[in-house]
Amino acid sequence: MARFRMTTFRGIITLATLTLASLACAAESRSAGADAEFVKMDTNNDGKVSADEHAAGAKQMFDTMDENRDGKVTAAEMDASHERVTGSKAQESDMRAAEKIKVVDTDGDGVLTAGEHAAGSRVMLEKMDTGKDGFLSREELAAGHARMKK
Repeated sequence: MARFRMTTFRGIITLATLTLASLACAAESRSAGADAEFVKMDTNNDGKVSADEHAAGAKQMFDTMDENRDGKVTAAEMDASHERVTGSKAQESDMRAAEKIKVVDTDGDGVLTAGEHAAGSRVMLEKMDTGKDGFLSREELAAGHARMKK
């Protein structure tokens, strides 16, 4: 009986360790994505992202998503470009493209225009800039992305 309990206990510990490791890897992957995005946007390598750098990154993102180059991004285009934009495949827990579009779709037509995306990006920058210095640090960008995903 004691041997059974010890084996069961070891099994539970092993399962818990594997679960925690996989959760840590997933969190690290999301953090790495935000860090890669930061490096891409920080074009002058000063360790912070300015409003102009953020706007340029947002424009590049929009252009990547706008596969047919019509100046608009549909949910289908956004879904199709997810891996090219983020560097990773979409997860079940990710916000759906149609939901993302609704957040900044000011005319409510279900399609994202370049102007709507740029305006939404400016609002996002303001929300993520918790230091209110007009720049994003690595930490602010990572924390902002984590908040958006919840």
